[in-house]
Amino acid sequence: MTSYIDKVSNTLQKLKSMPEGKDSLTQRDQLVTQLRIDLTFFENLPPSPTVDMKECILARETYEYATLLAVEKEDIEQFERNFTILKTYYDEFDKILPQSQKKYSILGLYMLYLLSFNKISEYHTEIELIPHDELNNVFIKVPMSLEQYFVEGSYNKILGSKQNVPHPSYQFFIDRFVDAIRYEIARSAERAYVSLSMKGMSTLFMITNEAQLKTFIE
Repeated sequence: MTSYIDKVSNTLQKLKSMPEGKDSLTQRDQLVTQLRIDLTFFENLPPSPTVDMKECILARETYEYATLLAVEKEDIEQFERNFTILKTYYDEFDKILPQSQKKYSILGLYMLYLLSFNKISEYHTEIELIPHDELNNVFIKVPMSLEQYFVEGSYNKILGSKQNVPHPSYQFFIDRFVDAIRYEIARSAERAYVSLSMKGMSTLFMITNEAQLKTFIE
């Protein structure tokens, strides 16, 4: 009889082998849902007084996929729930489990989420928890740079950051942050300009697609 550890491990391998994208989203979502169900049969996960390393590693990996999948689905509540569970493994088991390769990409993603939803105090708390030698990590530098550009008022640099993201999942929260900046620019433009041509607005808001520009203006 297959153990639940083997079942979860096999399902994770199947999940890893699947291509990303909308075509596989439903199937991957079903696999993640099954993984979360199967994890309930693990006997040595937190808050159990005894912790099994293999179970914890599998659980951590499951919630990493669940967190990233929630962004693909643009489901903020699910993203928050999954990350809250995942952060337990990152914080409380940091000295017990080998470090996950996805850790800083997901921490950077969470920091982008905090910025894009204007949760600035929580964002700064997260920065304080990151080891100093990891502050130059490519994933952590993305939200840190965006915040710095915002403080400087370098809105063009923020808009330009959309073109260079280290992980596809970052695009969702960067887009949200950029839209907030565009609205800020629009409010300033109302005071600064009597009128503005479509070409001028395209340059100002860095939106080259005419249909997208009209949607933004409306």
